[in-house]
Amino acid sequence: MAETQQNHETGLVDLVKGAVKDAQELVKIEVDLAKNEAKEEVTKLTASTIAFAAAFALAILTISMLLVAAVFAVGGGAVPALAIAAVLFLITAGAAIAGYMLIPKEAPLDDTKEHAERQVNVLKERMAS
Repeated sequence: MAETQQNHETGLVDLVKGAVKDAQELVKIEVDLAKNEAKEEVTKLTASTIAFAAAFALAILTISMLLVAAVFAVGGGAVPALAIAAVLFLITAGAAIAGYMLIPKEAPLDDTKEHAERQVNVLKERMAS
């Protein structure tokens, strides 16, 4: 009887060690997955940032051209300056729309969250059996 209880305790210790090892592996996998997902999101945000920077630079040029057009309107050729400002405005609007469309729409670290939930459920099932 003492031998059976010792085997049972040894089995329980092994089970707990296995659960701890599984939990450690799960944490490592989740951290790696989170890092990879964060890198992907940074890459997507970089493209969006570049497009918004272009839109900002072109907006400054548009404002500059509008000011030049205003000066010409007072005493010079306003039509060519306004035409250039209109073209720059259209380019600015296109860059702004492109920047907006490049913003990632999915929730951050969504894949990591789903994977962690699946692994927690598997771990719970193992602990229950």
